[in-house]
Parts: sequence; C-alpha cells; structure tokens
Amino acid sequence: MLRFLPREVKQPDSPVVACSSVCTGVKIPQPLEESMPNILLLVSPSCGACPSAKSLWKQLRVKYSFSYREVDITTEDGRSLAERHSVRAVPATIIDGRLTFVGVPSRESAEKALLLKMKPRE
Repeated sequence: MLRFLPREVKQPDSPVVACSSVCTGVKIPQPLEESMPNILLLVSPSCGACPSAKSLWKQLRVKYSFSYREVDITTEDGRSLAERHSVRAVPATIIDGRLTFVGVPSRESAEKALLLKMKPRE
C-alpha cells in the first residue's frame, strides 16, 4: 500500500486568475489587482537595446497601471523564463505569461498590447 505524506505547497508569485466568460459564457467581475497585466522584461547587462526597452515600459507605467519587473537573463530566474518562453534574444517582453515582443517595441505597439489588457489611469 502506498502512503502519501502531506507536503508544503509553494504558492505562486502571481495570483491565479479565475476562468472568465471565455470558459463559462458568464461574465465574472475580476478585482482590479487580478486584471492588471503583468509585464516581465528580460534583459542582459551586455544588451545595447535593453535600456531603450526599460525606458519605454517605465514611461508607460506613468499612464497605465500594470505590474512590471525586469529580469536579468543571466540569473537563474532569467534563464528559466527564457527557456520556458523560447527566448533567444533580449530585450524580450512577456505580458501575462506570453512572449509578446522581442526587441524594443514601438510605443504604439506596446500601448496597443496594454490596451487589450487594461484601462488607463485617470
């Protein structure tokens, strides 16, 4: 007979988003924190374009509400993210767990991606 011992389950860093109208056909209101996009920017210390990408996302944070984190691709976390998303070049932008841009996006493209996910600050 197999015995299973209880183990500690590590909670994810980001909240789990409930299934919305896509799954059930019923619109479920989401709290603002859960509907706020999560932007991860993968960068490298030797990347010449990375400062421009960092600057772009920091400028957009003035106008829009979203969580933002820069991850150095030379760290364990960065290598893991790069492998998971098949990133081969930096800067790379991951929005809500999906590789969205490789390179520095135009401001217009970045704003369009954000507007699909959120509302501007008032």
